[in-house]
Amino acid sequence: MAELVCLPGLLCEAEVFAPLQAAFDRPARVIALPRSDDFDAMVDSLAPQIPDGSTLLGMSMGSYLALAIARRYPGKVGALILVGTNAAADTPDAAAQRGKVARWAAREGMEGLAAIIADTMLSPARRDDATLRDTIRRMAVAQGIERFTDHQTALAARPDQSDGLDAIACPVLVITGSADTVTPPAAGRAVADGVADGRAVELDGVGHMAVLEAPEAVAALIHDFQTMPARPKDKTL
Repeated sequence: MAELVCLPGLLCEAEVFAPLQAAFDRPARVIALPRSDDFDAMVDSLAPQIPDGSTLLGMSMGSYLALAIARRYPGKVGALILVGTNAAADTPDAAAQRGKVARWAAREGMEGLAAIIADTMLSPARRDDATLRDTIRRMAVAQGIERFTDHQTALAARPDQSDGLDAIACPVLVITGSADTVTPPAAGRAVADGVADGRAVELDGVGHMAVLEAPEAVAALIHDFQTMPARPKDKTL
């Protein structure tokens, strides 16, 4: 079975995959996102670290980068798993909002930002989960304002990848929570529909942080995807 390589999301450390790792029957490799304000440069920096033919898993920002790596370096990716993804670029308003949030965080601090992030990214059912909120807080503080600001700049200017989806030939699994307001299920389905061999799965009641909220369900989907590639394109769990 191909090596599983994981790319974390914005403000996430390798810790974000710890619950998922615990549910796997073998370890996965996590590659930290480089500090950069240039999305394309991040893609080019990450690609050499990925063994050829890997199963590449990206969540949130990591999924945008994974999608770009699969398009630009197809030999690196034997299969692609995207958790909470969107192929579209930011709208002008969304890009401007990223700058405002970064400036607010520079004034108010990363712990205050982490509280807002938890409210936004966790599902309503898990929003008061102290363990999840503390994990998000620890990761945000560890990432720091400089890295966060650079990554927000990179995300705000990232290219639209919608038109290049049909160039991705490897199997693609898209996992989205039904309560994800950051990358809604429709965005994930659009990615799955746009690639040659894609399928979308919606996790009922789960928010943007599916790898934290529902690690066992995500791990089971990954196992099935790697061992039974012929599956319906769309499914809700």
